[in-house]
Amino acid sequence: MTQLLVSVRDAAEAQAALDGGADWIDLKEPANGPLGAVTATVARGVAEVVAGRASLSAAAGELLDWPHSPARDLLAVDGVTQLKLGLSACNDGDWRQAWLVAQREIVDAGKKLVAVAYADADRAHSPIPFDVLEAAATARARWLLVDTFDKSSGTLLELLDAAAIQSLFARAQQLGMTTAAAGRLTPATIEALPLEVIDVVAVRSAACGGNRNAVVRAPCVAALQRLLANSPASRGARPRGLPATLDLQNPAASGRG
Repeated sequence: MTQLLVSVRDAAEAQAALDGGADWIDLKEPANGPLGAVTATVARGVAEVVAGRASLSAAAGELLDWPHSPARDLLAVDGVTQLKLGLSACNDGDWRQAWLVAQREIVDAGKKLVAVAYADADRAHSPIPFDVLEAAATARARWLLVDTFDKSSGTLLELLDAAAIQSLFARAQQLGMTTAAAGRLTPATIEALPLEVIDVVAVRSAACGGNRNAVVRAPCVAALQRLLANSPASRGARPRGLPATLDLQNPAASGRG
């Protein structure tokens, strides 16, 4: 079944997400951008709350900022198993080499790097999703997330139609990758997604009652989990427990990262 990831900004929101039944907790500070990082102090507080009850990932900002970013402190936070770096402003540069350097650093720290493709690549000045998929597969990355860069530009389905998402994620799964979809997802857009090829649905706004700058609410999370549980397409997704998805004790077991 498709899993539910909820992005939280602090320990209190993490507890609310867990109370609502979230499968994944993701650290993100929405005031700092689409992949805004929390501080290492906040991350450690959330890790203590999660305490292995759910998987824990973290947004780490944009690739171009990574070499000197305060988000590098997240490398030392125990319990965080995946980091996400966006590719804004990377469509004209040698981003693949910089991405590989970041991947090596993150893997050496015992974590995995999630390949992030922006659906609104033109606004983000980022590589298009299929180019990100190709590079990630070449690097033996295990995760592909499609998200939106400009949160005012529309939902994921307003930027990429269901057929394009289906094609992209089906190919990613053929290559052994775990797929995740995000981008101002509402209950209605989640139902319209090709959930059979989506391993993880990632939300913040929908978990906050529709406002990403509000707080995560357990009843909203529970309603989203029920939606996924009742969706035939979600039930047709790959079963939980894939090594590439949930091997928290051995992050390197399923490939490079």
